[in-house]
Amino acid sequence: MTAASLTAILAVLFAGVSLWVAPALTRPTLQFGVRVPPQHTGDPVIRRERRGYYWRAAAVLLTSAAAALALAGSGLAGWAAIVLPGELAADFGCFWLARRRITAVKDAQDWFAGLKQRVAIDTSWRTEPLRYPVKWLIPPVAVLVATAVIGAARYPDLPSRVATGFAASGAADRWAAKSLWNSFAKVAGQLWVTGLWAGLLLIIYRSRPDTDAGEEGGSSRRYRSFLGTYARAVLVLVTLVNVSLLLAALRTWQVYRLSGIAAALPVLPAAIGLVILLGVAVRTGQAGSRLAGPAGAGGLAGGGGAAGGGGAAGAVNRDDDRFWKGGLIYINRDDPAIMVGNRFGVGWTPNLGNPKGLLLYGGIAAVIIGLIVVRVLLAG
Repeated sequence: MTAASLTAILAVLFAGVSLWVAPALTRPTLQFGVRVPPQHTGDPVIRRERRGYYWRAAAVLLTSAAAALALAGSGLAGWAAIVLPGELAADFGCFWLARRRITAVKDAQDWFAGLKQRVAIDTSWRTEPLRYPVKWLIPPVAVLVATAVIGAARYPDLPSRVATGFAASGAADRWAAKSLWNSFAKVAGQLWVTGLWAGLLLIIYRSRPDTDAGEEGGSSRRYRSFLGTYARAVLVLVTLVNVSLLLAALRTWQVYRLSGIAAALPVLPAAIGLVILLGVAVRTGQAGSRLAGPAGAGGLAGGGGAAGGGGAAGAVNRDDDRFWKGGLIYINRDDPAIMVGNRFGVGWTPNLGNPKGLLLYGGIAAVIIGLIVVRVLLAG
C-alpha cells in the first residue's frame, strides 16, 4: 500500500467518523440544521431521527472503509475520487432525511408560536476581544522556513529528474524533470495551508461570537473558551501537516529512503493532528456547547435592546432557518458577518449573502483549482 493510498484511507475514516459524531457535537437547539426551541429539544421526532442517523451514518462509514481498503489493495488508480465523494454524498443524504422529517413536525406543530424570539449580542466582544493566538503560529511557520532552507540547500545537487511518487517498497515509481515546482511543491503546500488557516482564524476572531439568547452569559464564556481551544488545535494540526510535508519533501530531495510500512511515515504527523482536532471537537462541542459553565453576568444583550447580565427571561434564539439552505449553507444579505458558526458539527462557514464571504469562498476555490491546473500542466 502506497503512502497516497494510506492518506486516502485515513481521509475516508476521518470524514466518516466526524460526520457520524456530528449530532452529538451540535448544540441541542440546533438539530440537523433546524433551529429548535429549548422546549422541544427532547421531542420524539428528534430522538428518533438522531438514532436513525447514527445507524445510517455508521453503515456508510463501515461500507466506505471496506471499499477503501479493498480498492487500495487492488491497485486501482483514482479510487479515492470515487469513495470519498460517495461517502460524503451518502452522509449528506442521511442528514437531509433527518432534517426533512424534523422540519415537517416543527412546521406542523408550529414550535415557535408564542415564543419571545431574540438575538443575543456579546457587548464585551468589542471592548475585550479574545487575543489571536500569535505564538501558536510560530511552530508551523518555523517548520515552513526550515523546509524552504533545506530545499534551497539541496536543490543545486538534485539530479535532472526528481521523484514525485513512491511505491509501497519505498522506491520511486514516478519521475519528473527537475524544476522549482517539482522540487518545492511541498513548500508551496505548507505556505498554502499555513496562510489559509492563519487568515481564516483572523476573520473568525473578528467575527461575532456564537451566543445563545436563552442563556445568561454562559454561552458567551463557553464560546470564548471554545474558540481559544479550537484555534490552538487547528494550529497544532497545521504544524503537523507541515511536518508531514517536510518529511515528504526530504524523501523527494533524497535525504532519506523508507521501505515497507515505514514508507507511510510522512502521513503519520498529519493523522495525529486530525485525531487531536477531532478529540478537541468532541470535548468542546459546537461553540463550546459541551463545556461546563454556570450562567451569570456576561455582557449579553437581548435583541430587543438593553444590555445586561444575559438573555431575556423566556427568550429563545430567533428561528432563522430560512437563511440556511439545506441546513448547511448560510445566505443572509442583511448580516454583515463574513463567517458564522456551522449548524452541524463544529466549525465555521462563510456567509454567501455577504460579498466578502462570497469572495472568500471563491478565492479559496480559485487557488485550489489554480494549484491543480499548474500541477497538471507541469506534469504534462
